Amino acid sequence: MRPPPREHNSGADERFPIRRPADLPAQGGEALVEHLAERVARAERELRLARDRATTAERDRALLSGVARHVVDHGSTTPAELTRLLLPVLGRWCAVDELVRGSATRTVVTHDRADEANALALEGPLRVASESSIGLGRVMRGGRIERLSALPALRDDATPDDRTAHAAIARLARGPLLIVPVLTGGRVVAALTFGRGVDEPEYDEPAQWLAAELAPFVALGIEQRQMASVSASASQAKAQFLTMMSHELRTPLNAIAGYAQLLEMGFRGPLNEGQHDAVSRILRGQEHLLELVDAVLTFSRLTSGKLVLESAPVAASSILLDAREQYDALFSAQGIDFRVESCARETMVSADADRAQEVLRHLLANALKFTRRGGTVRLGCEVDAGVVHFVVADTGRGIPQAHHESIFHPFVQVEKGLTRSVDGTGLGLAVGRELAERMGGTLTVSSEVGVGSRFVLTLPLLDDEERLDSIDSPPVAG
Repeated sequence: MRPPPREHNSGADERFPIRRPADLPAQGGEALVEHLAERVARAERELRLARDRATTAERDRALLSGVARHVVDHGSTTPAELTRLLLPVLGRWCAVDELVRGSATRTVVTHDRADEANALALEGPLRVASESSIGLGRVMRGGRIERLSALPALRDDATPDDRTAHAAIARLARGPLLIVPVLTGGRVVAALTFGRGVDEPEYDEPAQWLAAELAPFVALGIEQRQMASVSASASQAKAQFLTMMSHELRTPLNAIAGYAQLLEMGFRGPLNEGQHDAVSRILRGQEHLLELVDAVLTFSRLTSGKLVLESAPVAASSILLDAREQYDALFSAQGIDFRVESCARETMVSADADRAQEVLRHLLANALKFTRRGGTVRLGCEVDAGVVHFVVADTGRGIPQAHHESIFHPFVQVEKGLTRSVDGTGLGLAVGRELAERMGGTLTVSSEVGVGSRFVLTLPLLDDEERLDSIDSPPVAG
């Protein structure tokens, strides 16, 4: 027999799910919605964190780019200047402990004026102790970057200076600390201690990364400054040596000139024609050597800062005519056409007259050396907007384009070696440019090989009002 058929009612068939009325709550649906809402909120938080991290990274890269530009733009910089660029991002203050020639010094830079008094109390010579809570002592003890939540306990040293420093540190370091070693060639040369306020967060990984990236720039700045110091010391020693040697050489040269002049005047008896010629050669050689010694002496005074120039209103025509005085006969003897185009009498410049004439005389001496018989040398004066150009132009051998700037460097000559056709130290143009710049002017060249050269000494022009003030006006009582 077949079983009786089941009665059909709502939900009686197990093959179909039970349908709930719309007005009844669905417990499983609510849980799903809550789960999805939580995931969305977490995703939003992660997105905000990612954006914050990206913003922080971009800011840190911009800060480091600024540090790099500072190092490039300033040939010599200090660690304090570099760390200041990262305040207040890395902290309210930074103590820079630096090793210099075996001794240590501390400099403190601050962002908040309220910290300046404590910062000043910490600056100066530093005793590096292995038990130091911050700075070089801690870096040398640990050798790594450290993030501290607070200042470690300070030892109660006996010396009053240490107690004063400890008190200043305690007042300054009231929050988290970040201590960074600065290495050069694997050797610790400095330590940076950054500090935040008591209500600021502790240092995190991004802050540590930024400080670690700053350390190589600080090391580079220290190296550059040390190299500049060594270079300055070497330059000073060279200048002192040149000054001493110049003075030592002048004494025998003056004696040679004196005795040669006595012979020439016949104090040791009459001279025949050959003897006169020999004495004349001795005197010319002595004059040439004395010019070289004077050039070296002037150069050493310039480089050591001991040469004082006194610029004053002076007629441009007097500078030009005084410079040419001894060269008329020399150019004539060499068969060179020497042309002088004088300045207008009323043209006035601001210059040290003796030094301006010295520059022009050297330019004329060069033109005499490098211009062949039958050539032309022109000494002229040209007035331009606010300046006066003193021009020495020749039809000599010319200067290659590649040497137009190098000839103004000390001891540089276009011709080198023992085959040079002319004598000289290579100092004249270097001294001339330095003198011109000290007087507020310039010394430049334009030249073409086989055609000639044109040297221009430019000096500031005095206008009518300046000329009247400087010449006719009585001095104002101070």
